[in-house]
Amino acid sequence: MSEPAALTPEEGRLPLESAFNLRDFGGYATADGRCVKRGMLYRSGTMALLTDGDADHLRSLGIRAICDFRRGNERTAEPTLWHGADVDYFCRDYTESSGLLGEMLQREGATADDMRRTMIALYRMIPVDHAASYRAMFERIADGRVPLLINCSAGKDRTGVGAALILAALGVPRPTIVQDYLATNAHADWDWLLAQRDTLVARMRLAGADMLEPLLRAESAYLDSFFAALDESHGGVDDYLNDMLGVDAAARDAMRGMLLD
Repeated sequence: MSEPAALTPEEGRLPLESAFNLRDFGGYATADGRCVKRGMLYRSGTMALLTDGDADHLRSLGIRAICDFRRGNERTAEPTLWHGADVDYFCRDYTESSGLLGEMLQREGATADDMRRTMIALYRMIPVDHAASYRAMFERIADGRVPLLINCSAGKDRTGVGAALILAALGVPRPTIVQDYLATNAHADWDWLLAQRDTLVARMRLAGADMLEPLLRAESAYLDSFFAALDESHGGVDDYLNDMLGVDAAARDAMRGMLLD
């Protein structure tokens, strides 16, 4: 059997003017020959810059739940406002995993290699730091609150891991999961986004700080680090889903019945 092919960037892209890394992550083949349904799973970065037309289009998709993985200060600075009261909007306040990147951004003389090592270390922390958010994400799927949209600020790290976990639970092969993760590099227009912001990262990028590039880029080594942490600390992705997130074999079968063709 040939290896399933990932969607091209254009196939996953939505017709939106001011979205950042917002895409459908269905359409992938599973190991048993089925396919993840389109129009059921969406992933995004910040949605604070959407136009009225963008908001209308998102509302037309019938999205029933949003899982926003951002910290409280991120949500306050860039609120998600397009949805109505009929959409189940999940978020939580936390402080975990913020220190690594903050310290690196302010470290004098930090290099791109330093930032890349920090990102690899961060991905080992994500499955523990954000287990509560991922548990809530799977609870909404189990309750049938789909279509579902998951997001964070960039739609790359916290969201990338969330999407990887959903695809793994659905039986999508690891190489395809990595391809979906790497699609951020085609979808995320950092020049456009940072031009809309007056943040430390935006100012550093404008000044030509090369050390930022590993922060803004999706690399397979980051997701490899995440999966390695699951293997070493939890016995693999299936055991992590079962033991940490409450997604056992029966729950995965139910998800597959709901989200696969």
